[in-house]
Amino acid sequence: MSGKTANVEEFSSKLSAQIWGHRFKDGQRGPEYVLEFLNVMYGTDYCLDADCYFRNKSVNLRKFVFEGVKEGSKRDTAQLDSDQKTNLYERIPSEEKVEVIREFLRNLEVPLTDGRGKEADRSWYARTLYPLHESLLFFELRTKGKVVSYERNFFARGGELFYLMLSYGTVNNSELRKSIEERLKVLLQKNISIEKIVNSIQAALGDKDQNLRNDTYPLKNTGDVKEYPSLPVNDHPLFEEFAEELNNLLNINVDVYEMFKFLTSLVSFQLLRYMYDRAKVAQHENIQLFFDCLDGKKEQILKTSASTFRKNETLIKDKFEHYFKMHFFNLLGDEKSIVKQLSIWQENPEIFIELMGLKKLLSRKSRVINTLLKCNNYYDVTTKLFNTVKEIISDQLKRHQLSIVRTLARDGGIGNYKTGTSYRYSMTDTFLQTLVFINVKPNESIEFSEFLNKLYKRYGFVIGVVQARNSGLYEQSKLNISYYQKNEQALRSKLKKNGLLIEFSDATAMIRNPYDMAEGVAIG
Repeated sequence: MSGKTANVEEFSSKLSAQIWGHRFKDGQRGPEYVLEFLNVMYGTDYCLDADCYFRNKSVNLRKFVFEGVKEGSKRDTAQLDSDQKTNLYERIPSEEKVEVIREFLRNLEVPLTDGRGKEADRSWYARTLYPLHESLLFFELRTKGKVVSYERNFFARGGELFYLMLSYGTVNNSELRKSIEERLKVLLQKNISIEKIVNSIQAALGDKDQNLRNDTYPLKNTGDVKEYPSLPVNDHPLFEEFAEELNNLLNINVDVYEMFKFLTSLVSFQLLRYMYDRAKVAQHENIQLFFDCLDGKKEQILKTSASTFRKNETLIKDKFEHYFKMHFFNLLGDEKSIVKQLSIWQENPEIFIELMGLKKLLSRKSRVINTLLKCNNYYDVTTKLFNTVKEIISDQLKRHQLSIVRTLARDGGIGNYKTGTSYRYSMTDTFLQTLVFINVKPNESIEFSEFLNKLYKRYGFVIGVVQARNSGLYEQSKLNISYYQKNEQALRSKLKKNGLLIEFSDATAMIRNPYDMAEGVAIG
């Protein structure tokens, strides 16, 4: 990140925090939201009401797994020293067995690709593994010389914020909270064989000498000097929905490897909904997502879906405009105050610069000063000067936030784009499965049309004719009704292909959750 960009984001972070919380970053990927959240759960001993948590570094375990992988922008690579290798081969005498273990763990790396399928180029200390057991959970690191410390590029706090959402969402439902805590604990502690392998390696390499619980990190404002995650609201109705949906997903009987894919889809989807909801200027506004279930095969459907995606991005842009305007005038005061201060600011522009928090803008600060010196009255300040500051600060932040939203959509399987087209809403098989599992209990069924209406009422999903008419999209789009019929039929076919739909006739089809209830889950 360039110094200029960093300074803009530093100035505007308070603005973003007021809307969404401290903090989301566009570098954090869908799987990393889940991994950070699971790290927090592990670090709180699976408690959704904790004030702090411990972190796992597993430095030498990672060097073992990713030996030979680059370290930062330098030519260095991850390497174990000779003593560590000696200890390792003494504990595990067969070199062949050591390499088999390394290959097994290396194959557990969580793959990260961009929208074009290009693999992320990460250093060893920023790579992650599928958490087949809690012992494979560790926090993002950075290295400076021989010093290894925690980093916040990819574990930016999004997982901590999701933890807080669940914590707040279960305040009045201790049974729901306990269920989530216990299911996550069972999932992440079940694979004892993995734990034994990891413990053996870490004991040989020296990781076991570290006491994880000595150093804790805050999840709430405890009066400590350390930074902590924070949400602008703690009683949002979505938070309870998120907890219920997560619990429904955790209740299906699948192993942690399969569950991780569903968790990535669910958490990305829930955070996307939160972003959209917080972007509404008026709470009565309805967020609509029209899904292209024909996978881009019908241009009219693709364009209509892309149009609703753009409309929802406009909400985010408008929210920034709204907050930036409030922020600007809260600092400057009313007309009388501005008129009184204008000559003082022009005589010493640094007073205005400091008031606005722009001292770190370096070269771009001069643009603000030049505009300030040309202001003759209140009108000039509220138009010309306002627009100059907005252009520098708000526009950059809007692009940053839109990148976060698009990443959540893409990694959650909720939206994507094709070369030469704009982002649109679409459904991957994993996201479709996740939708069924959070809305239909294990081994239970609901009618297909009821399922579509449930998705519309709960999430604003528009798929077929009924939802298109009820939402007003049918009239707005001016598409022939046959397009919505084909779109609905395409979703029906996808559900059937995934073993989630049983057809009894052309008119009757049932959505079914084929999984059993996980062992030990109470049937409500």
